[in-house]
Amino acid sequence: MYFNENNNYFDSMIFTRDNTLFTLDEGFNKGNMFENIYSKYKNHVYKLKVSNKKDELLYKIQMYTFALKDINLYLDVNPSDDSMIEKYNELNSKLKSLREDYSKEYGPLCASENDQGWEWISNPWPWDKGGKE
Repeated sequence: MYFNENNNYFDSMIFTRDNTLFTLDEGFNKGNMFENIYSKYKNHVYKLKVSNKKDELLYKIQMYTFALKDINLYLDVNPSDDSMIEKYNELNSKLKSLREDYSKEYGPLCASENDQGWEWISNPWPWDKGGKE
């Protein structure tokens, strides 16, 4: 147990500025990209399994998105850490590429990514029985 001068309790919190990152997969599954501030919850082990190419691509998008959000929080406190800014930009570039790949193969992830209009309007409606005659 750790107490500060105001008698606040801190449980194994480390306040050093170490920016060593887990791998994307490991950080995503642990819920924390930074090794020095990871605190294991009991014996929790979580590992998502994917069964097809679409799910694998979506899983990668989720991993990169999580890593970027976690690194962004770090950069809020350490805005001049050039190595972490470089890592952020590298991951952001890869995420954009993954999202483009997903959109080309399976359609847009979000309505805001669809510059072709509303795709569902072009598809046959349930009562059309196959679309245009």
